Amino acid sequence: MTASLTGIPAHVWSTEEKRILVAAARQVPKRWIDDVWTLSVHEDSIDLYERLASSHWVRDRGGRARLIVCGAVVANLDCAIRILGWAPLTDLTCDALALDRVARLRTKRRVRPVAADFARFAAVPGRRTKPAPSSVVTWGREVAEASEADGVRVRGLRPSDVRDLPKVGGQIIRKATPEVSWIAFLVATVTETREQLVRAGAVTQRLLLTSTEYGLESAAFTEPFDAPAVRGALGVVEGVPGFPQAVVVVEEPRKTPAQKRRTS
Repeated sequence: MTASLTGIPAHVWSTEEKRILVAAARQVPKRWIDDVWTLSVHEDSIDLYERLASSHWVRDRGGRARLIVCGAVVANLDCAIRILGWAPLTDLTCDALALDRVARLRTKRRVRPVAADFARFAAVPGRRTKPAPSSVVTWGREVAEASEADGVRVRGLRPSDVRDLPKVGGQIIRKATPEVSWIAFLVATVTETREQLVRAGAVTQRLLLTSTEYGLESAAFTEPFDAPAVRGALGVVEGVPGFPQAVVVVEEPRKTPAQKRRTS
């Protein structure tokens, strides 16, 4: 422990806690663009930086996908901090002295982890802790409503809804396995500010983790929305709640090896 400005001892991450935090951050799905972030663990805080000199610069010139991935890392770190018995305080504001810093997470106060925290943390490495829902569609509607965050909206889509999406519907349909029942979540932002893109990534990752908790197969895709013109065009489509940034396809568990495809 070290002294804080208030005179109350501040938390200092132990070696084992640092190991847990770093391991959680590294378990963001490899399906997304990789090597776009750096983590710096200090005595009582964690700083997440975007790696600007990325080999994905040509594809992701505006840094949209990079910030979404960083948001997913924030979601995993949030899980780890809670399981260690702390309420995380996340700061996504820009720092004039560190423009590449995406987020700073601090320990706010001691909080005993509850069952939901353990289930969410178990999902980070891919462990199921809950029985599969009887209806994926009904489950998806409830999850969509509970997943929205500041400036981030989530819409649950049935296959027929996905097909009706102009420009990207066909791309998304091809990412699902036709032999199983599936739904999709469309993650959209009200604006495309840096902070909202990070929040969109965190929401997307939480949707993946929630799916894993119930033993459902899921994968996240940002590629259908890479082009700014596509996001702008879809933003005015009825039922699309803003600028779409990612889609999460959720499927019932595949029963045979032949039904399996590449993992997320």
